[in-house]
Amino acid sequence: MNRRFLLACVQLHSINDLSHNLKRCRYWIREAVERGAELILLPEDFAFLAEHEGEKQSLTQSQLKSIVEAMREEAIRHGVYILAGGHPVRPEGSDKLENTATLFSRTGEELTHYQKIHLFDAEPPGLTPLKESEFYAAGQSLQVAETSLCKIGFSICYDLRFPELYRQLALQGAQLLTVPAAFTLTTGKDHWKILLQARAIENQCYLAAPAQWGKHSSKRHSFGSSLICDPWGTVLACAPEGEGLAVAEFDPERMKKVREIVPCHQHIRKDLFPSLSSQDES
Repeated sequence: MNRRFLLACVQLHSINDLSHNLKRCRYWIREAVERGAELILLPEDFAFLAEHEGEKQSLTQSQLKSIVEAMREEAIRHGVYILAGGHPVRPEGSDKLENTATLFSRTGEELTHYQKIHLFDAEPPGLTPLKESEFYAAGQSLQVAETSLCKIGFSICYDLRFPELYRQLALQGAQLLTVPAAFTLTTGKDHWKILLQARAIENQCYLAAPAQWGKHSSKRHSFGSSLICDPWGTVLACAPEGEGLAVAEFDPERMKKVREIVPCHQHIRKDLFPSLSSQDES
């Protein structure tokens, strides 16, 4: 617990072809392992990204399960932790999917399931409307997982715009904040990096954000720039254009030092913000 290790964010260009996407995932997982990564993070929609969210409804239960099994097999094969960034899950008896991030252990155990809390419903002028709530049910709980590497807090894409989520994750002991995403080109070029650095700085945590990149269809274009920040907000690694990796080191001593320089966590006014719960502020 609480040791130095390498983590890798995989940047993908996924399309509406499940077999193709899983093949690309396997390729980049293998590349990350060869570079020494012990925790490998995949972006939102790593297995299937279509022009219209409704296309995911056509995936059979067997196909949805194959996504989970493929990632389990990779975790076992390489003996690494894998965050399957955001994949569709269809709960029994529900007509809506859940956008789920699943953390697999080195032995393939499903350690954590996080369902995306904030759904992106927007109709930007001149752009394609997006209404995730039409197809997805919103998650109802926060998730922090304790692993042999560090404590990991979970979020997905649009969650990034809600700082209260990350503050709660940090107060519950998260040392690494994860943000798998398919951020749009329009908002990504102006907001992506700034928001990620802000979440890392204000919570004094490491942050890893694997992202989709490129033009997936005539109406879907993702920004990319998968990156890893340290608790000071310094960008340690950023993937270039195209598919690829951002690889960096997690160092618990760096987090400790940052929190000694600026002791924000000691100065949180819980008397004024009683809703802030603190289970573990280490």
